[in-house]
Amino acid sequence: MKVNHLAEAIIMQSIEDLWAENHREDCIRFFTSEDFRTCAAIAGMDTCEQIKILTMLSRMIKDLSKPGKDKKKTTYGHISPRYNYSRELVGI
Repeated sequence: MKVNHLAEAIIMQSIEDLWAENHREDCIRFFTSEDFRTCAAIAGMDTCEQIKILTMLSRMIKDLSKPGKDKKKTTYGHISPRYNYSRELVGI
């Protein structure tokens, strides 16, 4: 496995883990740390692409954090942990 594929896999797994409440805080720490920027750079993402992903995730995290919101019915259109959407979104 190439290093850039491993970096992509780390980012993808962190995005998917955001949906699991018991992993969410760790994922938020990852995306707000230098670790995300390092993985993103290794995966070949430029700063603009990183900002796109972080903006998308920020909206999703805010929606998931709203008290009383039925999280199972929340939809994000193109955002789903089951699809390889981040590659399509940022072109990696």
